[in-house]
Amino acid sequence: MLLSLCMIVKNEQEVLERCLESVKNVVDEIIILDTGSTDRTKEIALSYTSHFLEFEWIKDFSAARNESIRNASGKWILVLDADEYFAPEEGARLRSFLETVEPSPLHVFSINVINFVGKSLEQGMITSGEVPRLFPNFQGIHFQRPIHEQLHSNQGELTSSLAPISIFHTGYLKDRVEQKSKLERNAELFTQLKKNTGFSAYDYYTLGNECSVAGDSKKAIYYYERAIKKQNQPLSSSWYSHCLISLTLGYLNQHRFYDAWEIIESKLLYWKDYPEYRFLKANMLHYLGFTNEAREGYEEAIATASIKATDSVKFWIESADFASTIPMRKLVSIFESQENWEKAVYYLTNLLKQDLHDYSALRSLLKILLRFDDVASITSLLDRIYDSTNNRHQYILFRSSLAVYDQNLTQFYFERLSINNEKALSQEDKLFYFFLVKDKNRYHETAASFAGEVDNQLALVTHAAASYLWELKVELKFVDSSREAYKQIISFLKNDGLESQLYEHSPILVFELLKVYYQVQEFELFDEILKRCSSPEILNLIANHFFEQKNTELALNFYTLLLEQNLLSPVSLENLGIYHLNNGFTEEGLEFIDTALKTSPQTIHLYVLYLKHCQNPLLRKSMQKRLLQEFSAARKIPFFAAIMN
Repeated sequence: MLLSLCMIVKNEQEVLERCLESVKNVVDEIIILDTGSTDRTKEIALSYTSHFLEFEWIKDFSAARNESIRNASGKWILVLDADEYFAPEEGARLRSFLETVEPSPLHVFSINVINFVGKSLEQGMITSGEVPRLFPNFQGIHFQRPIHEQLHSNQGELTSSLAPISIFHTGYLKDRVEQKSKLERNAELFTQLKKNTGFSAYDYYTLGNECSVAGDSKKAIYYYERAIKKQNQPLSSSWYSHCLISLTLGYLNQHRFYDAWEIIESKLLYWKDYPEYRFLKANMLHYLGFTNEAREGYEEAIATASIKATDSVKFWIESADFASTIPMRKLVSIFESQENWEKAVYYLTNLLKQDLHDYSALRSLLKILLRFDDVASITSLLDRIYDSTNNRHQYILFRSSLAVYDQNLTQFYFERLSINNEKALSQEDKLFYFFLVKDKNRYHETAASFAGEVDNQLALVTHAAASYLWELKVELKFVDSSREAYKQIISFLKNDGLESQLYEHSPILVFELLKVYYQVQEFELFDEILKRCSSPEILNLIANHFFEQKNTELALNFYTLLLEQNLLSPVSLENLGIYHLNNGFTEEGLEFIDTALKTSPQTIHLYVLYLKHCQNPLLRKSMQKRLLQEFSAARKIPFFAAIMN
């Protein structure tokens, strides 16, 4: 028997099937040790294996791991958690790899674990790390430590190398953390560990990760700093470079730019052949306003990864996204701001070739293409990226066309889907579509037959907008939190005297309502709403929205109105400053930037923007002084030298 999978579980009904389904054809036996489940975990486990064991939880992960190992009979042992899973192609790669290596009592293999951290799979960030999870059976290798357990050998010090596979981990997504109270449980185990043995450098690193997941950046920084200070042999520790990256990101999150720079240039420099080194520098420079320097850094990060990939399976430290996806996204934002549409389209299409489900990139691409091309040209280009006969691909294009509110493009993909498989569209999809194309009867029919509850702000606003526009009486079933908001919008639209509740307490809902009516070209309703609730906050929101959408003429109309009343927000002032500087009105642009800085003096990139354009020695000297008052370490970062002279 080549490979045994050993797992410990408790109340994992939401994710266990996904894990086991991904490995059922990879491993030769599955051993599941349960520490007290009260849900359907046992039922799910028994549908995949008869090796189901029950174990009393004694607040020690190693004890549970070792008990599962004792029941394994395979030549090799793979350890997974229930919230981890294999990509389809990884299983065959793993078995092929194990058939080429011989077991050793002093050597184990790490696996690249790709972690999804944040609110959801769509909105979270990705990190990765190498974790020892694959080792030979019957060689005296076992786990030690009650939390963040580590492998040890009875015969001496273990060495580790990276196996050519990756697994995905979703355990630190927000809903999973809340569901399992993972952070509270781990905190209790850490407290006991400190009492028993004290913390090692690695313990401080894992504590930093716990705090980072919990959103406590300051405490995470404290533990990362302790880990780095305590580690005597940094280059021999696989986690050390990950700790440096996490600490750098923590510093940037707290606007401790010089500390981030110091870590990058004094410690992370050792890994300069990896994309993270160049990306983190570029990311900081981008935030500080050195846009061209940041662009070069992002391009260098991509090039560095390409060179590294020629001689290494793993060409990144923390995540492959730092080698491609994230720097390409940053480059798109730079080229869009500079209206370099050709370059923006180049990187957006590369992002889509890399991931067809990158909705953000697809929406950005559509917005650019719709500025210059007709529907026939756009669909022809997209057919070279997406399979025109694949309903799932066409659905992605339909939803993205709907998201940018283009009636003709959305209609094209709606008709293509309807011909092939109209069932691919949900009721919610149809509601959005029928409202966009102004099909009142089919909208009413779909809304009347809508099944299930709706918990979606866009659906809420859209249905309210449609109901008022067409005087519909049908209501959707909204969850409790949305039902009250829907009633407020309807009351506001009917002008029954309760409108102040909406635009004073929920200006974002009014803003979304305005966007919907404008995007479906109901301009009279758009104007009517603006007249009734022209609060400064809403006017600034809508002006900045039009500015971002490159509808500059309309944005300037709103900015002029706000300027006359001295009600421009800091973002509006910045946008006006950028507009005037880009169009050669330097003096006016600098005045807007100066005013924005008086309102938001900690906005470092605006000082850089001002000093790059200002030629007046007295004004420059005054602004340099203000910059140093807010960011005294500017003199120590080389890129500031050119603008401080």
